[in-house]
Amino acid sequence: MIAVMGPEAAVNAVFYNRIQATPESDREALVKHLRAEYEADIDLELLASELVVDDIVPPERLRQALVERFAEIRERPEDRRADKKHGVTPL
Repeated sequence: MIAVMGPEAAVNAVFYNRIQATPESDREALVKHLRAEYEADIDLELLASELVVDDIVPPERLRQALVERFAEIRERPEDRRADKKHGVTPL
């Protein structure tokens, strides 16, 4: 999963007022529903299918994947953009 906080903390933080406004007898069902929605929104495979996440690397392949990606960056040609003709002059 990818998220700033887990479903319990996120639902309590974001929907606190809504939870408190719900009758006591319905609170547990509401919280359970909101947590399920949150968990569905942070599903890593769903995010990857929507191209929000570039790649899913299994833990046992992480070191090799990082080595390969850093090697690609090292071998990439340097960006040779032309110098600006009219730069901004500081006051």
